[in-house]
Amino acid sequence: MKPLLTSMLLLACLPALVGPGSALAANDAEVSIMDDQLLLGSTQFQVDSSMDQFKALGVDRLRVSAFWGSHAPAPSSKVKPAFNASDHSDPAYNWADLDRVVAAAVARDIKVMVSISTPAPIWGTGSPRKNNKLWKPKPAEFARFAQAAATRYGESVDQWGLLNEPNQGAWLQPQSEGRKLVSPHLYRELARAIYPAIKRGDPGSNVLVGELAPAGRRDLGTTRPVRPLLFLREMSCVDKRFRRIRKGRCRGFKPVTADSIGHHPYAFFLEPQQTSKERDDAAIGDGRRLLRTIDRLTAKRVLLPSRPGKLDLHYTEYGYQTDPPDRFSGVALDLQSRYLQEAAFIAWRTPRVRTINQFRLTDGAIDRSAGYKGFNEFQSGLIFVSGKPKPALATFSTPMVIGGRSKIWGQIRPGGAHSAVLERVS
Repeated sequence: MKPLLTSMLLLACLPALVGPGSALAANDAEVSIMDDQLLLGSTQFQVDSSMDQFKALGVDRLRVSAFWGSHAPAPSSKVKPAFNASDHSDPAYNWADLDRVVAAAVARDIKVMVSISTPAPIWGTGSPRKNNKLWKPKPAEFARFAQAAATRYGESVDQWGLLNEPNQGAWLQPQSEGRKLVSPHLYRELARAIYPAIKRGDPGSNVLVGELAPAGRRDLGTTRPVRPLLFLREMSCVDKRFRRIRKGRCRGFKPVTADSIGHHPYAFFLEPQQTSKERDDAAIGDGRRLLRTIDRLTAKRVLLPSRPGKLDLHYTEYGYQTDPPDRFSGVALDLQSRYLQEAAFIAWRTPRVRTINQFRLTDGAIDRSAGYKGFNEFQSGLIFVSGKPKPALATFSTPMVIGGRSKIWGQIRPGGAHSAVLERVS
């Protein structure tokens, strides 16, 4: 089903309003949601109930992870077991959880994006003796898994993501070694192996490269995150002035091919329209700067679009954590509702943005005895872990932004009956 935005009739009478378009934009952008913790490992009844909620909220697409180490056999072994890693039907693979989720989404006409991601099986890492599931995944082995997944789900899945936040030490290590960045170069080799592997299994799919977290740090280290725009330049072997680098890890450089770019533009405590202090960070308010970086890389042919034209941008993970419950990292409940509505508008007006995502329907589990560490799971859901709705749940399907005295922007997302009320306040 084409994700159409129904314009509010009352609003359409106002001259400053945008006209009818698709959800989020006139360029057929989509509303997506991700909640692996809610879906993966759940019963069929639980998955079906969640999918029904997604559908009622007007969600067009589900993003779900395919963790290599969760599906591959003997993930804790230092020695690869005997099996055909490129064949999804090999009985050593375990696809049950992902099968259940993908089938439930497709049954409700919800499109699916699968993120091929670490953790890896120990035998698939560059140094199994380290017993680190994030350490230098082997490109050829990772590609075999990606091909198996793409072949299995090619008829149901039309969009794939290459890793999850490879600029974060929680997903790929090392980020740097000996004062030199490593993760962008690891990712380049992984992407160059995995992209064609997915295309072998699912030729017509849209493969998203990047999937980067929005911020990094100045200090370097095994787990220290790398700023996303710096990561993209380093991956593409150019300096901050976009001049080619031909030495070190860039010797013999070959570029990454992409169908689109995925990005996670969390703003954390910033309002959506605010820009990041650091020029190499990329929150949702920095969308145009991110696009300029991407365009300069493609113009230099150090990042290759798979087709003529500029690369589209998909915001595949986004949200605001709330206080309550998270007093360390959350914003007030009313601010979450307001910020998510404003973010929808920011995405609508940013060129070439094709997706905006809501990360989590429900909050993550909390261990209140562990202090700030007890909030390791994101509290960015529209519903508390208790099942009580947050204010953002009521506004998610009908976001509205009022700017000044004459400009009003709003959406009514598909997914069942919604009511929208506009009142004039004197």
